[in-house]
Amino acid sequence: MTSLVTGASGFLGGWLVRQLISRGESVRVLLRPESDRSRLAQEVEVCIGRLEDPSSLTAATTGVHYIYHCAALSTDWGPTAEFMRANVDGVENLLRAAHGNRELRRFVHVSSTDVYGYPRQVGDEEVASRACNLPYHRSKLLGERAIWRFAEQHGMPVTVVRPATIYGPHALSTVGEFARAIEADDFVWIAGGRPRAGLIYVEDVASAMVCAATSERALGRAYNLCDPRPTTWREYIEVLAAGIGARVGGLSLPGALAYGLAAASEVWARVVGKRRPLLTRHAVLLMARDQGYCSDRARRELGFESSVSFEEGMTRTLAWWNHRRAEFTESAAT
Repeated sequence: MTSLVTGASGFLGGWLVRQLISRGESVRVLLRPESDRSRLAQEVEVCIGRLEDPSSLTAATTGVHYIYHCAALSTDWGPTAEFMRANVDGVENLLRAAHGNRELRRFVHVSSTDVYGYPRQVGDEEVASRACNLPYHRSKLLGERAIWRFAEQHGMPVTVVRPATIYGPHALSTVGEFARAIEADDFVWIAGGRPRAGLIYVEDVASAMVCAATSERALGRAYNLCDPRPTTWREYIEVLAAGIGARVGGLSLPGALAYGLAAASEVWARVVGKRRPLLTRHAVLLMARDQGYCSDRARRELGFESSVSFEEGMTRTLAWWNHRRAEFTESAAT
């Protein structure tokens, strides 16, 4: 069997490629010409293309049995047009390119629990997704809706996974950015760090995706992915800080105040043309609202279990960061 992985040079996609190869599968990856190939195994077949260029996707999607769409613009700040181009237009282009492949058995799309709109009380997959007017969130919501619409109209065999907060080695957002903020003494607690972080180790997400691709029961279904351990943001940040030999300050902002400050910071960043604001609404909602989404459906229908404990996951993550942080600190400064 041959699998196509988009986003293979990134965090989740890179781990998924490793897992597929370890299972003896043939792997094809879609890479931009400038993509970093340093983490890719030599066994992969490379197709050069861009999701925004439909003509470059035919060769990548032809003849594959599974498509794992991991590529996305995933950050808390950026131009709305860029989010839409990557997370909506890119999805639609890939779907259209894959439509002519009669050998395709499953299209697995990586969405996010962000599509629920950061509710005050989390639920399961039966809870309706809703807009909350943030660029990343809106683009992921529209991208997922494009998946369901295309499946209904054209019979595309799709499954959607909605991971919560993915962490692990090579996670620059959930590990690197926090670590740098802690080391610079710039980290501020939101809501005292009490909300659940909704963590899930990256290899567990990759395993769940493979299960979703090969399960008949998963056809046309969506699955939340979250470790059942109720790890709070305070637990996560304190373990991270201790592991990098730093201390976290005690300043904490209530969620509502932090959200207002973030909104003002975003406006100011646009006015003065700053690269990014000091604080974003996305980051505030991520840390002020419960991220501990129910993953019972994945356990029930896919047999999904978190195989890497929080303690082991953090041990592996810190070993990677402490070995590589100098180069990431240098790249962030340039």
